[in-house]
Amino acid sequence: MPLAIPLSPPAGRPVRLVTACTGALLLAGLAAGSPAAAADSMSYDFESSSQKLPFMAINGFGRVLVGPAPGGRSGQAARVNIPNDGRSFKSELVIKGLDAGSHRFGFANYLPGDWQERDLDTIVAQWFSTQDDGGGIKPVVALSVHGADWQLKVHWMTNGEIQEALIPLGAARPGHWNRWTFDITWSSAGRPGSIHVTRDGVTVGSHQGANNYHRGEPPHFRIGAYRPNWRPEKGPSKRAGASEAVLFIDDIAITSTTAGSLPDVRATTPGSAASPSPSPTPSTGPTPTGSPSTFSSARAGEAPAGGDAAPEETAQEARTDATAHGSAGRIGVVGGAVGGAAALAGGAFVLLRRRTAKDSPRSARRRACS
Repeated sequence: MPLAIPLSPPAGRPVRLVTACTGALLLAGLAAGSPAAAADSMSYDFESSSQKLPFMAINGFGRVLVGPAPGGRSGQAARVNIPNDGRSFKSELVIKGLDAGSHRFGFANYLPGDWQERDLDTIVAQWFSTQDDGGGIKPVVALSVHGADWQLKVHWMTNGEIQEALIPLGAARPGHWNRWTFDITWSSAGRPGSIHVTRDGVTVGSHQGANNYHRGEPPHFRIGAYRPNWRPEKGPSKRAGASEAVLFIDDIAITSTTAGSLPDVRATTPGSAASPSPSPTPSTGPTPTGSPSTFSSARAGEAPAGGDAAPEETAQEARTDATAHGSAGRIGVVGGAVGGAAALAGGAFVLLRRRTAKDSPRSARRRACS
């Protein structure tokens, strides 16, 4: 009686199975980890209606709306406004989930030609560190318009007291798009930090030394418009005669960098359109420097500033903390998922080899003879 010899699996089938298994597992792992991988590298250009915008932190009846960009700029931009209604004081986008390392923040902003100069801060971008006790505290870094000029405030803590460095960044130019770049390395308790600022490709200011409170969460980024002196508890006097705050922001880009890296920029040129500002008079501690420039890109952030400590964040804002932690918590998913995929794929390959050997002609003859 002839032996019934089963055919071996089609050639290449084990390889195809292993490849499919590996590919599926790797894709699953990368998909699970992709939010964390992108957490320190993100951008918003407002050109696509399908792009999800960051969380909006709005107090009162302010708005952040996307529409045609003004000032001769093509495409879309975000329009931010805070009405002078006795209640509204903040309209900004909040980007969390960044680590305490080094990042480059780029953005463009535009003050309309009818921008009203006032000797009070309008913060347009800020980096804020949520404290462990949830209490209000000044932003660690804040870019603002004060009067007719741009300025940067940097805060840190010495013996429990908040210190401040004020760095002038040159004249504000309503009706002109400004392109900003902030290269920031956050300080730690045992390591100094650095801030390097350019406007329209020209260095306008820098700061070396402490730039953080070294407690609480890593600083997150806020961009839009915030008028701390319009908080309702400040009373009506600071609002008298003021028009609503309106500005535009565009091309936000955040990338993780190496500590100490700087953009390829020109040094500030005295006598140019943005001539150098006078040297600042900082608090004792880190060394700031100041000077000016201009062009396209900006966005606003918030947190108390201008000598005003903010009360605890609203419940609405606090909910973004959970989102940030969720993103950060997925940082290890990529490595774990990829490693798991490799291990499972290897196991699948071994099982298929065993099945192939079991179903080979030699195995079949051996079973038939036994």
